Amino acid sequence: GGKFIRSIGQARASATMVLMAACYNIKRLARMLEEGVDPFFKARPSKTGLRLQTANA
Repeated sequence: GGKFIRSIGQARASATMVLMAACYNIKRLARMLEEGVDPFFKARPSKTGLRLQTANA
């Protein structure tokens, strides 16, 4: 899905897209914080996953 932007110039269109993405991310972060979800939680990889990563490297 594309986004429809009414602006003149590539620089303005790019800036508009960056601001739209930033706004979306802030709204998403606020929603997660309201729901009590830790948005920055990263599960530790399993030992099997670590072995596969080192084997492929």
